[in-house]
Amino acid sequence: MVYGGIVLIEASNRRDWRLMVRQSNRKLVQTSLSPEERQATILERINEKGRALSSELAIEFGVSEDSIRRDLRHLTDAKLVQRFHGGAAKKATPSLEFETRLSQNARAKNFIALEAAARVANNTTMLVDSSTTVLSFIRALHPRFEGCIITASPDIAVVALENPSVAVVTIGGVINRANRSAVGASVLASVQSYNADLCVLGACGIDDNLCLRADDLEDALLKREMIRSSSATMVLASADKFGKPAAFFVAPISEISSVIVDQMTDVDVLRRIREQGVSVILASEI
Repeated sequence: MVYGGIVLIEASNRRDWRLMVRQSNRKLVQTSLSPEERQATILERINEKGRALSSELAIEFGVSEDSIRRDLRHLTDAKLVQRFHGGAAKKATPSLEFETRLSQNARAKNFIALEAAARVANNTTMLVDSSTTVLSFIRALHPRFEGCIITASPDIAVVALENPSVAVVTIGGVINRANRSAVGASVLASVQSYNADLCVLGACGIDDNLCLRADDLEDALLKREMIRSSSATMVLASADKFGKPAAFFVAPISEISSVIVDQMTDVDVLRRIREQGVSVILASEI
């Protein structure tokens, strides 16, 4: 049967037929959009869901992936979205100044940092990211702690050097001003060459599906490689990080060995994390 210029295969029942008609109507509407209208709709989708894949958008709008790529390039040039390989994500909100982030939830960060530092054995080689909670963790390490800290963060390296027993290895590259960390292909390649005992990460957000996420693509890629290059991974996350959306996927919680949280974290969330086989450690406030 022909409906609105589109040939439909006969459905097995009335319900399936109505569904096919609705889908056909939707496709007719989408393919009739001008490039400008399509781009506006794509932007709405990305802002609503956080991200979108080119392949899925091409199917939804009934156009080629090349057309979608041109749309995403236009939105990127207008600084409305962030592109990544295969799609685009919601434009990250400007990062707060580093000193401001240091002071946010400082009490919870300190408790988490102390708990984490107490659980790291001597002679541990660690890959650590550039988060402010991890910076607090480095400061909390025992003055006689002996080990190696590998980082792409100048801030982390400077603090780690205050401990005379710690070997500090820096990974060089162009510094991303948003996360104050070296980034780029050479940084990722360097991380891949290590085999660390432990990866210690902060969290931009842990979504409702219990996936670790980051606000910046390059930060997400670096965190992924740090996880892959370490025997175990410990995430330091205050209560405000749970349920917080962030544009870029890092890893499911099931790939993390342990999570150290503060006393305000929702107990149902902690139960779900434990069900994934992850050790949950509640930081003491003593």
